[in-house]
Amino acid sequence: MQNEIIRIAPSYDKKWLETVQPKPLSDKKIENLYLEILNGNLKKDISDNVYTDFIKETEKWIFNTTLNQLSNINSFFRKDVINGCTQFIDTIYMNGPVQTLIGDYRYHERLDLHKSVEPRKLIPKIPLIVAMPFPQIGKCHENMEEILNECLEKEIEVHIDGAWVTCCKDIIFDFNHPSIQSVGISLSKGLGLGWNRIGLRWTKSNKPDAITIMNDFHMNLRATAMIGLHFVKEFPSDYLWTEYSKHYYKVCNDFDLEPTKSIHLAKLNNNPVGISPLIRYLAENEK
Repeated sequence: MQNEIIRIAPSYDKKWLETVQPKPLSDKKIENLYLEILNGNLKKDISDNVYTDFIKETEKWIFNTTLNQLSNINSFFRKDVINGCTQFIDTIYMNGPVQTLIGDYRYHERLDLHKSVEPRKLIPKIPLIVAMPFPQIGKCHENMEEILNECLEKEIEVHIDGAWVTCCKDIIFDFNHPSIQSVGISLSKGLGLGWNRIGLRWTKSNKPDAITIMNDFHMNLRATAMIGLHFVKEFPSDYLWTEYSKHYYKVCNDFDLEPTKSIHLAKLNNNPVGISPLIRYLAENEK
């Protein structure tokens, strides 16, 4: 493979399918903007205004999607800047025991601080973190509505990890379910910004925690907010699907893969595989 940022397959071959750790899709435009930023070409606002502007513009960018139907985010009391969905997750763990669904984000397994459970067997009154879209399938969990209703019956607070929302299409989700207490969405997957972890958290609670304290006392890194703000102003919502849907489906067709709702992910023999390097190969070798 070429350099880690570029991730272009050197040949159009199934050996470049990513079976261990599927990487998000990036492209030349994203990478050129990244290089421009490293050379200092962005608005250098280091005042507290950068936080306000980032929250306003990023929320608009996420929910201006025309490829997804995401509703009722305004049902939440508070919005905060987060250092990606990892900080969102870590802060929930700080508050006590957590449960997750089998097959969720591997970070939970690496932390090994949670209970891994199945739908219909959720533990009462223990908070549930659930990825939406779900990483093993690249779309909403097939039992999502049932899970949320089970949580309501068992007094389980639900925290939605929306790390993949910005790289997906055809996601229909209403955030207003009474079980859902918070939502975290980052820009990493939708804009190739894993190197600049930044996003937003919406919550129904005003109880202080690591995220509210960092926001209330202006402790978040201004540089990451500046870069995130620059990216959402430069790229339209749904950018990757709009630009690369034909490449995505060609890869799926050529290598007999099952498509998902996530631009960088397909399924081979019912297992998730990353196809970003092959999408990039097609894009770079277009006539």
